[in-house]
Amino acid sequence: MTPRRPIVLDSDPGIDDALALQYLLGTGLWDLRAYTSVGGNLPGDVTHRNARALARALRIDADVPVHRGAGRPLTRLPYAAASAFHGARGLGVESLPDSTAARPAESSAQALLRLSREYEGELTVCATGPLTNVAVALLEDPAFARRVGSLVFMGGAARVPGNVTPVAEFNAWTDPDAAEVVLSSGIPFTMVDLDASHGWLLGPRELAALESAGPGTGLAVRLLRFYLEAYRSHGGGDSCPLHDPLAVGVCADPSFVTLAEGAVVVECDSELTRGQTVFVPTAAQRVHYAGSPALTARIRRTGRVALGPGPRDFTQDFVATLPRWPATV
Repeated sequence: MTPRRPIVLDSDPGIDDALALQYLLGTGLWDLRAYTSVGGNLPGDVTHRNARALARALRIDADVPVHRGAGRPLTRLPYAAASAFHGARGLGVESLPDSTAARPAESSAQALLRLSREYEGELTVCATGPLTNVAVALLEDPAFARRVGSLVFMGGAARVPGNVTPVAEFNAWTDPDAAEVVLSSGIPFTMVDLDASHGWLLGPRELAALESAGPGTGLAVRLLRFYLEAYRSHGGGDSCPLHDPLAVGVCADPSFVTLAEGAVVVECDSELTRGQTVFVPTAAQRVHYAGSPALTARIRRTGRVALGPGPRDFTQDFVATLPRWPATV
């Protein structure tokens, strides 16, 4: 049997963050060493409470510590919450009981740093919220970038419109400074963006399959019903993207997306284009202009960027995997 690989899930739950956690556990591929929260979809106190409650509902709170992370962006005023899509409490209309587990003294960033030393070169970090915690870890210890085996994050839009402004995806827009710190650090990253996540949708047929899987998927079904209605009321039709679960899927199998190598530079100065993720492909044949030495050096910091869905069907895998780790509510 192949040993399970160490991973940290850094999250701002959030409906699709909750689904991402259940999916990660259902794969059976990962040794979840910490579940770290960050402010994003809702303020930091709410996302931390939701993370603890989800750990309890998914029966991992006795074994997996839930760390509280940054509650606001690195340098900016608090952002607008995404309650229109996730509900006032972040989990639709669910009110889950808090975990009774002890609250770790370590912050999310401190946990990331410690685990990167314990599992140097092996640790996968999957971030499904703003990259604030990862940026704080890098600012405290830049060597974090070389100790992490892989960072896979949900965020950005390489070649498609944004979902919070015409050019910016929500996680990158929420804390663009953090995203630029991370993407300029040399950390080995894979950006799972709107280009890819809008290619894997869940609709009524998949919801019915999850509902028929039994009570262990009941929480997921209720969350998805709320999420589907939110997308429907905002012009999204009868389906919703699987943003955060897809990032978890790509940690183990990149064939869920189509990847290209390149740099990603985050716009931090302009209010109009705040959070825009400018993709500069390594394979670009055309040189647009000479550029400054600083920009030339910056675009040498490359990673992998998802430019669309891949050959393996992620929606099918998500529906098949979720029931393997039943929730208790």
